Amino acid sequence: MEQNNQSLINDVMINNKAKRPIILVVDDDDDILAALLRVLHRIDATLVAFNSATEALNYCQTNCPDIVLSDQHMPEMDGCEFLSRVKELWPSSQRIILSGYQDFQKVSAAFNTGIVERYICKPWDNKELVFIIKSALEVKPIVSTENSAQESALINTPINFHGMIAADDVMRELFTNIRHASTTNAPIFITGETGTGKELVSHACHKEGFYKDEPFIAVNCANFSEHLMESQLFGHVKGAFTGATSSQEGVFSAAKKGTLFLDEITTLTKKLQAKLLRVVQEREYTPLGSNKTVKFHAQIISASSNSIGQSVIDGAFREDLYYRLNVITFALPPLRERGSDVILIARYFLKKYAKIENKNFTCFSKDALQIICQYDWPGNIRQLENTIHGMVVLNMGPKISTEMIIRALSNTISGFNLIANTTKVNDIVNIKAATNQPVNKGEIIPLWQVEKQAIESAITVCHGNVPKAAAMLEVSPSTLYRKKLQWD
Repeated sequence: MEQNNQSLINDVMINNKAKRPIILVVDDDDDILAALLRVLHRIDATLVAFNSATEALNYCQTNCPDIVLSDQHMPEMDGCEFLSRVKELWPSSQRIILSGYQDFQKVSAAFNTGIVERYICKPWDNKELVFIIKSALEVKPIVSTENSAQESALINTPINFHGMIAADDVMRELFTNIRHASTTNAPIFITGETGTGKELVSHACHKEGFYKDEPFIAVNCANFSEHLMESQLFGHVKGAFTGATSSQEGVFSAAKKGTLFLDEITTLTKKLQAKLLRVVQEREYTPLGSNKTVKFHAQIISASSNSIGQSVIDGAFREDLYYRLNVITFALPPLRERGSDVILIARYFLKKYAKIENKNFTCFSKDALQIICQYDWPGNIRQLENTIHGMVVLNMGPKISTEMIIRALSNTISGFNLIANTTKVNDIVNIKAATNQPVNKGEIIPLWQVEKQAIESAITVCHGNVPKAAAMLEVSPSTLYRKKLQWD
């Protein structure tokens, strides 16, 4: 067997010189190396194999591999260090690590710093391995699926990525990372304020993955008591507790080989955290009331709108579980930091709900768009969506006017505060328009101009100290910087 493996490796080393993609495979175990090569022979590419990381680096000095697949545990240097050196030589290469679950922390650091772009868990599935390698070979910049000539002239080309609308560079990078991460079974952790689209990101990871036809199961951990949550996650057998008249499947079982999304995971009790830790480490679980373990195959994606790092510091969340769930991290920016994306998203929702509600809305007035851009949207995309849906339901088109959006925002605490604060500057009671009270046309100043005066006055009073002015206005400094940039 050993002689056959070495023969296969030698054959790969003298592979033909046709101009095909080069896949470099590195593993110090000849049996594993040979097994990988047998699978990868299905791909139309030139395979190059080494059982020494040092020899593989020497090869890379004069050759540029398109894909580098490396084991993590090797005697001369580990896989992360090896791939780091490959990146220095060939930054454009696609670098993939092959490792067991015990290396989560180190692989996570390598992934989040760009050293590793994809992760394959041991033992691997042959079809999934081929899918991941082919996906890496087909990497291309994401292109727009929905844009207009007018928008393209004003802002970057927008992208519709599994229902997420964006042109912002941060979001473009996020979409690329989702495509990379979706080809692995490694745990993913998503952070972001409420309403930023964490479930949309998790669903995009599922749709981009090899098992996209398997179930996608989403569970909000904050919605269940400890007793119900354990049964919901792991299922139970008949007689496990009072009222358990029959056995029931949990979401870990229902997910099969698909994706399990655990939202607001920091709300789990310490007892459930301990059980979840075992699932992630051992890839198995025990239903409530049973003494039999069940294998678990799905990818785990978890999320929290609170700081999980702070929860670890406070002792509310297990540090060892944090490191195992946080292999790949996606941080979603709030809507107020996404620049002109807010316009793209607003237009998307207007078109969507005009169709659903059978209304003839087609656009926003210029001043209405200005308000949408200036407002901070503390509830993020969810608040924007609900606001536009409400306006479509309560009004007639074809255009969303300034009065419509002021009236809609005045029904919220943050919206009322925004209007109330701006009226203090010029003693212009714009809220009359929101409440349908009579007002003289000459008294009205566009809301964005009133806010601009308030901000500039605060900065002047603070002698140009923007953070201090932001504190006085009770907003974040980034908000003032963004608005100044828009005005400039």
